[in-house]
Amino acid sequence: MENVQKPEENNKVNFGKMIMDDFMLLLFLGVTIYAIFYLLWGVMELSNLPTIPDDIKQNLLK
Repeated sequence: MENVQKPEENNKVNFGKMIMDDFMLLLFLGVTIYAIFYLLWGVMELSNLPTIPDDIKQNLLK
């Protein structure tokens, strides 16, 4: 009788299983991770653009 487990121990759910069972959480994570990487990619592309030459910049500001 000493080897009988408590019911609380049997109800523990693995973290990965909990995430995979919740489809709304999976949808949210999929959209959020995609959006973050897409935004980071856009910021990296903008940071790699060459600067505008001064004569073109002055013509645009007139």
